[in-house]
Amino acid sequence: MKTNLTRAASLLAFSALFGSSALQAQQFVNEIPIPPAMTGPNYLISIESGSHNFDPNGFITTFNLNVPLATYCYNEQGSSAMSYLGPTLVINEGDSAHFEIENNLPNLDSTTVHWHGLNIPAEMDGGPHQVIENGDTWQPKFRMIDLPQTAWYHTHLMGRTTDQVILGLAGMLLVKDPTAPIESQLPNDYGFNDFPIIIQEKGFLLDTFTNTATAIKAGEHPGNGPQTLVNGVVGGYLRVPPEMVRLRILNGSPRKQFNIGLSTQLNDPTNFAQMHMIATGGGYLPNPIIVDSTMISVGDRREFMIDFSLYANGDTVYLSNLDVPLGANYGTTDGEALMAFIVWDSIFPPNPIVTVPASINPSYALAPGPIFQSREKHLNGQGGMTPGGGGGQGPWLIDSTGMDMMVINDTVLVNTKESWKIVNNTNKSHPFHIHKVQFQVTEYHGKYGAGNDSMDFTFANLPPEMVGFKDVQMVREHATMTFVARFDSFPSLFQPNMGYMYHCHILTHEDMDMMHQFVVIDSLDFYTAMISMPETEKLIAYPNPATNSVAFTGDYQDQGMLRIYDLTGRFIREYEINGNLTDYTINVQEVPRGMFVLEYTSGQKRYVQKISLQ
Repeated sequence: MKTNLTRAASLLAFSALFGSSALQAQQFVNEIPIPPAMTGPNYLISIESGSHNFDPNGFITTFNLNVPLATYCYNEQGSSAMSYLGPTLVINEGDSAHFEIENNLPNLDSTTVHWHGLNIPAEMDGGPHQVIENGDTWQPKFRMIDLPQTAWYHTHLMGRTTDQVILGLAGMLLVKDPTAPIESQLPNDYGFNDFPIIIQEKGFLLDTFTNTATAIKAGEHPGNGPQTLVNGVVGGYLRVPPEMVRLRILNGSPRKQFNIGLSTQLNDPTNFAQMHMIATGGGYLPNPIIVDSTMISVGDRREFMIDFSLYANGDTVYLSNLDVPLGANYGTTDGEALMAFIVWDSIFPPNPIVTVPASINPSYALAPGPIFQSREKHLNGQGGMTPGGGGGQGPWLIDSTGMDMMVINDTVLVNTKESWKIVNNTNKSHPFHIHKVQFQVTEYHGKYGAGNDSMDFTFANLPPEMVGFKDVQMVREHATMTFVARFDSFPSLFQPNMGYMYHCHILTHEDMDMMHQFVVIDSLDFYTAMISMPETEKLIAYPNPATNSVAFTGDYQDQGMLRIYDLTGRFIREYEINGNLTDYTINVQEVPRGMFVLEYTSGQKRYVQKISLQ
């Protein structure tokens, strides 16, 4: 394991040369820190408290933020390099990564570490089930089977994700393949021409007498954070070489979406620099896509190449937040410059890049294989249906139900391809995120990005913000998105603690119940798993074998849902039962012949029976 602090040391001499008065005139005074890079295969990490100054040079003038505040952070064990966020973890494709993660948080605080964007075993996923109790050590290990991409890691503690992310528990994770030919054509010198850019909103509590910040505004309902951080500082600037630079941009905010663009104009820009988008959260695009702005939702990542050779030494280019539409705006300030890039010809990357490659990933295509199963998920809830879309009147929900740690909402067969349709019934935008897989959008209907026109897209004509492999995509208010994904590798047991999550990545929505879970299992385990679930009883169906119809006998609760699955777990048909099941006869003439599983759910009860159709 190695820690890379090279850039910080090399730029130390420059800070005295670049006068503070020039930085003050440009309104950006805090040099943006670059988190140290940790390489494997062994990663020794401590989760701990820190004391962090978000404004060391006094960028904020409306109150005093130039003070140390209590934070959470990740650190290499024995290091104090990070007082907020965490080091950048670098894992090569094909490597086996081993972690030793100590929870040294104060106040007996529990936590988790979720590897956002990675396809790994459920017990290593770091979701709400893999709690690291205070004082304990978690030792996950997994082989990296994902392709090169920019992922991240963060806490995913049930009901406390918002609180702990705001306090600082997040960091970037890079999957690399140094042997891939394309790597020599892309900026890869971390901290010299390859930069992590973690954008976050932040609010602070103030002393009413001195107008000085006393703490980070956290908690389950933190409100809108009026300050914007980049890598943990407000008013940040970053020196870049006059050549091609790679920006790995993560929206690590609890709730705000950003519509980012580059311009030499400080505020409310009208002229923009070209941004060559080369990758999404799930990896490289087939070819660079030139954009002048892009909506990046909570939890999403994009990679861009920027040609800073077009500017003179000392020129400033601003990363700005442009118009964010009402349904996606959670207090975002449109037209505000988030940070500054200062072109600096004394930076010498070991492997400079001067051009953008014409092709990056020519093998990119729609995931192979037929659709094994289709699902439809509705984003709704009392909170989403109130005027203004606020969450104060009730929880945010999926399919009108909240998150239950002991309920498996979906069962997926391993090594199959599925299609999911996400229907947003609310008047707020929701960035939909799913664990384990990278999906590809195949259809989208409604408003998208920063626009207010309703559009219809298919896989052949997707806008830039929807192309490529993704694990999170914003679904605008009253819009519908359909994606496909392959659920390959790592089947597990049919148990709730083996579940992967899917949820809205606005953390307050996630914590307020807009989250469900699914398990990925082998087909041989499906029927055994169905009948062994808690609160499951035998369903009495006759005749068995059946030909044309099936009837039922027994003592059942009123109303429920009857579903038919084949023995691989593929959903075949469902029937809504509005009375007592014993009063119904189900016509099965159009169901294929073979062996199937009948499942009846009513209230908190489940009834299961295997049946043969001849």
